[in-house]
Amino acid sequence: MTATAEATQLIRSLPVLERLIRDHIDAGDRAAAEAAEPHYREAAPLLLEAKESHFVGDTAGFYDWAEKKFRKKRTQISTYVSYAGVGGHKSFKTIHETKYTPKSQGGLGHNRPVSRSWTQPVDEVVERARRESMRLIQEEQLSRFEEREAERKLANRLVDIGYKVLAKELHPDKMRGDKTAFQRLNVVRDKLKHSI
Repeated sequence: MTATAEATQLIRSLPVLERLIRDHIDAGDRAAAEAAEPHYREAAPLLLEAKESHFVGDTAGFYDWAEKKFRKKRTQISTYVSYAGVGGHKSFKTIHETKYTPKSQGGLGHNRPVSRSWTQPVDEVVERARRESMRLIQEEQLSRFEEREAERKLANRLVDIGYKVLAKELHPDKMRGDKTAFQRLNVVRDKLKHSI
């Protein structure tokens, strides 16, 4: 068997590669979430302590403070606080459990994400449309960049031509030349070149 024939047999189809890649990324996300759980568990009662001791009667102030200090959205901070077992409810084992447990049982009562068989093909169409949109935007930006570059070159040329005309007139070696005016011309030319 030739090397080309052997290489052809080793190439996997794009859908197979996509599934394998997705499986590994999903496994990584799950591993990251599992690794984060103990840290969230430690942070939850501290957030609750801060809320109850420093923001009594000022829930909005607490969430504003927490959002700014920890760069998390209010919903995430709320999840952490609920994770600590606010209001005498049980303490939850995972963030996931906290989010999806009904409010009547002390959770946040979020709706569980639903996975349907038709969502993947729709997501793929949306992703293709997004990529096409990005390609068109990049083409437009490239043409804008090319136009700006052409204008910049023209402006530099205009400055150079104007400088040469005035330099001949103001050069100190010329009859009506002036050293101060010539120095001023050089300063102005440099400023114009840097601003283009």
